[in-house]
Amino acid sequence: MTSIYIPLALAFFGFVAALASYRDIRRGGARFYTLEREAILRRASFTLMGSALLFVAAIALLVVGQQNLTAVAPAAEGDVIEGVITITPSPAVQQFPPAATETPTPDPALIFPTATPTRPVCRAVVEGTFGNGLTLRAEPGGEQVAILAEADLVTVVDQGPTEANGLAWRQVRSLFGDEGWAAEQFLKMGTGCE
Repeated sequence: MTSIYIPLALAFFGFVAALASYRDIRRGGARFYTLEREAILRRASFTLMGSALLFVAAIALLVVGQQNLTAVAPAAEGDVIEGVITITPSPAVQQFPPAATETPTPDPALIFPTATPTRPVCRAVVEGTFGNGLTLRAEPGGEQVAILAEADLVTVVDQGPTEANGLAWRQVRSLFGDEGWAAEQFLKMGTGCE
């Protein structure tokens, strides 16, 4: 218990030093000439640093004291530790079996599902059409759905290409929601695409 008084005293003196530095800062106003004001403010800054050091010392002593308390070895039977006598249980108490502990069953509401890997989103850019745009078709080589402009960004829906009419086709979706098939040779695939 006596180990708490030293950190408390250091904290108290740190608080008093902080109040003194505050008073000096308030006094260093316009009532004094420049040189006197600088001297007052310099003294206040040193006092403030001193109060900060006192607070740090108080905290360090508290931490060291706490570590010393946890490092004390357990007492043997009949030892006296600061006025506390350790008592050993009588043989009658020791003959009873220990109480059974109940193993908790997991609550199904608290069981979290396992994460399943998802396929990365594959993006592509329309390029190589020389400004004419890329025809988006209903099926590979089928009827026209829309025309995608040069440098349009599309999402590749189907990861694998499909062969039709001598071209590789990819199923894509435009930023406007149009979905269809586009010739793979006019798509510059982003990273993560197969």
